[in-house]
Amino acid sequence: MADRFSETLSFLRIADAGNLSLAAQRLGLSLASISRRLAQLEARLGVPLVRRNSRHLTLTEEGRIFYEKAGQAILQLEDAEQAVMRQSVDATGELRVMTTVNFGRRRLAPLLQNFATLNPDVKVHLETSDQITNVVQSGFDMAICFQQPPDSRLMMRRLADNPRVMCAAPDYLERRGRPSAVHELTGHDCIAIGSFQQDAWRHVDLGDGRPRHALSTNDGELARLWALDGAGVVIKSLWDVADDLEAGRLEQVLPELTMPASPIVALHTMAQGESAKVRLCVRFLMDNLRRFGPVTAPISVAA
Repeated sequence: MADRFSETLSFLRIADAGNLSLAAQRLGLSLASISRRLAQLEARLGVPLVRRNSRHLTLTEEGRIFYEKAGQAILQLEDAEQAVMRQSVDATGELRVMTTVNFGRRRLAPLLQNFATLNPDVKVHLETSDQITNVVQSGFDMAICFQQPPDSRLMMRRLADNPRVMCAAPDYLERRGRPSAVHELTGHDCIAIGSFQQDAWRHVDLGDGRPRHALSTNDGELARLWALDGAGVVIKSLWDVADDLEAGRLEQVLPELTMPASPIVALHTMAQGESAKVRLCVRFLMDNLRRFGPVTAPISVAA
């Protein structure tokens, strides 16, 4: 049995054609099939929609009402389908992005501003949070962060490497000395950021010695401000302190030391990854985040 949509579409084509045979030909159906669809629709509605004669069909009053209302609905449906199909080809509509507070303010916000300027049909909404959670439930198109996706429905796209550097304020190093070897960090004051930073400091092999954990925080910007104020040595992402290093407000400590890094990634569902606005934004970010470190081959993997 034909569904309601098929019955309605068949009726509209019958009304346009003026006879069953031409309507059947246009729909690629047999005369018996299109006659059956019309009969089923009339039976379901409980009223005759057409008057039949040997050559032509004319609409009843009820048929004219149904033709007008159903025709408008079909046109709206076709418009909706075209709009969605354009989304997969053209970058249009609202792009909702979530990221961490510091990265959003210091790096992602100006990049997305440029992206919006280059793509005027895309409206960008950027939201920052201390925790990247509930990306799908919150209605975001993608999240930009530094970790594997906790949600198995999310795909991961590597945007760039996230190199880390050890640094301190010049006045702190003047007071406490500039280490020339790893073991000379023993006794220095260090600033740790969250559990990952504890792991990063443990990565620094000092033998039996340990730096003094003078300060710790879960706020990366606060750790940066402490370092700028001369409170100690901090391990920070290069994107976060690049301007400070260039301006001389911070100085890299042991530049030859390789620090553990995590990639900058875009997280999105598989369906969202097929959207033109998401694909274009991911490519834009990959191209513009490279200045902070070498980019590995782009990958897309399930969580």
